[in-house]
Amino acid sequence: LNLLGKAVYVSGHVARVAGTVIETVVDGAATLIDETQKAFLSGLDPNVEDAKILAEFDKDKDKDTKSPSGSN
Repeated sequence: LNLLGKAVYVSGHVARVAGTVIETVVDGAATLIDETQKAFLSGLDPNVEDAKILAEFDKDKDKDTKSPSGSN
């Protein structure tokens, strides 16, 4: 092969490899989007209640109650 033929061969091979990589990335993204949508839709169960806050704690008040003088 002359120089032009080698350049065409190499560029064709690079294009084929790039196409394979892009196809793999797009397939992976489509799979991820599909699984995410399925997980979201399965979480929309009307029998499941929203989260409720059972108790709240203030970190600063906890520190004050541990040491009677308020200093560490």
